[in-house]
Amino acid sequence: MEPYIFRKNTTIGNLDAETDSFLTDCFYETEIYKTLINYDNDDNLDFTKRIIIGRTGSGKTALLKQIAIDRKITKHDVIEAENTVFEHIKNNIFISQLMEEDVDLRVFYKSLWLHVLLVKVINLLYPSNNFFDFLSNLTSVKKRYNLDLARQYVDTYQDNFFNENIVSEITDKMQNEISGGFSSGGAKLSGKFSGETSEKIQRETASYVSRELLRKQKELIKLIKDESSSEKQVRIIISIDDLDKSWLSSSKIRYDFINALLEAFKELLDIKSVKILISIRTDIIMGIYNNSLRQEEKDQSLILPITWNKVEIRKILDNRINFLIKHQYRGTQNVTFKDVFNFNVIDENADDFILNRTMLRPRDAINFVNLCLSEGDGSIELNEDLVIEAEEKFYYSRKLALEKEWVSIYSQIHCYLDSISFISKQTFKISDISKDQILNYILENSEDNIKDDYHDKVALIFEELVKVWFVIGVIGIKKTKTLTMYSSFEKPYLDITDFKKEFEIHPLFYR
Repeated sequence: MEPYIFRKNTTIGNLDAETDSFLTDCFYETEIYKTLINYDNDDNLDFTKRIIIGRTGSGKTALLKQIAIDRKITKHDVIEAENTVFEHIKNNIFISQLMEEDVDLRVFYKSLWLHVLLVKVINLLYPSNNFFDFLSNLTSVKKRYNLDLARQYVDTYQDNFFNENIVSEITDKMQNEISGGFSSGGAKLSGKFSGETSEKIQRETASYVSRELLRKQKELIKLIKDESSSEKQVRIIISIDDLDKSWLSSSKIRYDFINALLEAFKELLDIKSVKILISIRTDIIMGIYNNSLRQEEKDQSLILPITWNKVEIRKILDNRINFLIKHQYRGTQNVTFKDVFNFNVIDENADDFILNRTMLRPRDAINFVNLCLSEGDGSIELNEDLVIEAEEKFYYSRKLALEKEWVSIYSQIHCYLDSISFISKQTFKISDISKDQILNYILENSEDNIKDDYHDKVALIFEELVKVWFVIGVIGIKKTKTLTMYSSFEKPYLDITDFKKEFEIHPLFYR
């Protein structure tokens, strides 16, 4: 077979699924994808799985983008979290004051999310804004829902029910109700609250949300469920995919905000024609669990963790390289990843060298191959030196990506990543490591202006550092000569039984 020579800046697709021109033609349908577009809930144990969990680059956005254009899906819409609930509650003075006084607003956030979700569902089930007419023509005879309560809710907010002003209106009504109760008693909601005032505000807030929002919203959901039950051929997807953006990571309410969404969307699971799909990065869902906002085991029936193996990643690369050769280089034969990288790199097959240095995520693999192809100039065939040079660039990009992914949990992540370079052997046991040198490096290179109690533990206890290395995926547990187990959603952490085991540094981070 003739060697392949690529022009400079040739790629097998963009790393961002939103702009990846290869995605549709080269999409690889996994079992996760098939589960999400399956609306047959008879004996389908995975029917309620709607929360897509994955690390950065695992393909969450690509999955949702492909589902949106699948011919089996009748209608699709997207909720932009930043531009709906979050932006309002972040900037609202009244809400900010309650947050400063540690008033628990999670139930209120849930009610706001419920409205946003309801609006999307109603718009997709009842087009042309004829929902008000539909509601007014219903009768309350032999219904399994309280029609009066559902109508009360819609009537209260009818003017802004479907537009962006609704979140402000709901908040303002609650503020007026609570403030009015205090004003009538001679008290005012201003300045620093006393302990008694805070407790009363907490009770009034919870009571108002339960009485005026959640109770009525749930009746409206029951109404939609019953009245849309005959629409068996309708398949609606509503996706939420911007919960890992920078606007959220810097906010102290991020976990309450996302937890409220997870609570709200569960209320709509029984509407069989609608699936609300939520994409969340692994570190964010771990943060929610670590803050004791919800119990992990209760979410098992809702969660689909994205994982990949080498065979699947290889198929993704096969599809993309074959597409590249046929459409840009006018090839006629099917070409695989192995065909293009059919040489050795440091006594290892080049294709295996590349796969072993990814973290088995599509973005990693695409990025590494792109870097290899970009080293070409239209005259030199791919070779060992080009791959080694690309590997150095890939390491740098992956290191930066890991720092960005985990900095909200581990403020000194850059030190933790650099410190692994002091371990001279790729496989090691904790008992064999000279710990003082590593811990001293972390102490000397930490940023003094960042307050982080967990970092203080890491800087003093080597086992805590090993825990971090495992969680972020730069080491794994060496099980056999051919099997190393890395952190996963099912086993995200090390426990006390692991510390006497043998660990292996990931090939990309063993420098």
